[in-house]
Amino acid sequence: MRKVKIILFLLITCIFCANLSSLVMAEKRSIYIGDLIKLKITSQNITMDELKDKFKGFEIVDIKEDTDGFLITLRTFEPGEKVVQIGNKEIKIDVKSTLKEMKRDGIYEGNLMPETAGKSVKWIYVFFILVGVFLITGGINLWWFLKRKKNTPLSPFENFINQTKNLSAADSDYLVKLTSSFKKYIESSYSCTIRGKTSSEIIDEIITMPDLQAVLPDIQNWLFESDRFKFSGITVSTEKKQELSGLLLELVRKIDYAKEVKS
Repeated sequence: MRKVKIILFLLITCIFCANLSSLVMAEKRSIYIGDLIKLKITSQNITMDELKDKFKGFEIVDIKEDTDGFLITLRTFEPGEKVVQIGNKEIKIDVKSTLKEMKRDGIYEGNLMPETAGKSVKWIYVFFILVGVFLITGGINLWWFLKRKKNTPLSPFENFINQTKNLSAADSDYLVKLTSSFKKYIESSYSCTIRGKTSSEIIDEIITMPDLQAVLPDIQNWLFESDRFKFSGITVSTEKKQELSGLLLELVRKIDYAKEVKS
């Protein structure tokens, strides 16, 4: 998992550096004959006519006023370095000829075959690749999380919930099974043995446990009321069984919350 994240980080870094280098190259490009040159002249001491006169060696394509000066677009068809003095500042524009850029050792022979376009990075493909990488790593992370969660043993509270939700209130032994699930929860949580003991013996066992002191009266009332229905032969309605189940669930929630706070 750590290797996947490192690979993803390196991929994003490489793409960012490639994009940055292309921007830097764009800033450093040469000016050739016929290229449009856009300048911003920041000065309050020069008029538009004076500015046109300063750049009379160029073809002025466009000139307009800006908030603190002028925006001027120029071009020239004469190669060489041109210097324009505006106030105490000097503007140097080096115009190169495309012919001088070509290296020729002899007579230039033209090629009538059309040239193929140069290769350029299609960023839409890079975007889709990044999306794919994120989806793959996200899927791996989700799979790892679900696998780890599946292999993690259930807590005593989760076991209690699973056991009680599968019980049917129509079962004649519903309260017996409900009590058994509660005993298993207490044994798992506090490393004691209370299965096979009566309600009075259970109270005697857990009365020394500090975590249960606050809910001890509730535990005692629930156990004794459950015993009254289990051993008296009284027919228990479904509504009453569900009421006792709800009371026990709330009781176990309180015990589990007290455990978490303490830990």
